[in-house]
Amino acid sequence: MMFINLTEKEKEDKYAELIEYANKIKNEALKNGCLKILNDYKSELFVRGAGHDGIEQIKYERTHQCFDGGLLDHTLNVTKNAYNIASIYKDKVDMDLVIFGAILHDIGKTKIFDKWNENDEIKSNLNYSYLLVDHVYLGEQIAEKYLDKEEISEKLKYQALHIIATHMDTMDKHMAEAYIVSYADSIDADVENIISYPRNAVNPIIKKYMYESENNTK
Repeated sequence: MMFINLTEKEKEDKYAELIEYANKIKNEALKNGCLKILNDYKSELFVRGAGHDGIEQIKYERTHQCFDGGLLDHTLNVTKNAYNIASIYKDKVDMDLVIFGAILHDIGKTKIFDKWNENDEIKSNLNYSYLLVDHVYLGEQIAEKYLDKEEISEKLKYQALHIIATHMDTMDKHMAEAYIVSYADSIDADVENIISYPRNAVNPIIKKYMYESENNTK
């Protein structure tokens, strides 16, 4: 396995970069809500992975960014991906919604994953929150709680929540911004799942040996 825990400095650097992206949001209500969530959930983002072992063992040997600080790493990668993709269509999409949705798409995972432990393992909490509603619903609830404290229109609030609610294809997407964040999420999860394993090892998803390029950089 090639999962490496983040150092405290790496966590602080990635968090600072997330704050920079949040500050790019022009709408004050969305920006304030996003920054407050990042501040209040900073310690939670620092100590959880983006993936886990446990009940998904049947599907994968391990899921993406299954290491200390992995959730923070994944969140930043998705935000970068989404921002870069959205920049291509910047005159046709709402960049504020893309940034907000990307930063907070997985905030619900702070409620379903255990903190990283001494044995370098992370497991799902086998409780009703995970088994019945998972992180998508919980993340939407967190974001809505904070947005309700801001002066924001109902339309904009639910547009923002729609991105979080649909990033795992649990609902039909009705906005280009939702597609961008969802694909940005899938890109990072799939790429990280592959590059986190040795080039000539068995890929945990397809159960086959990976192609080893002649221009191997590993």
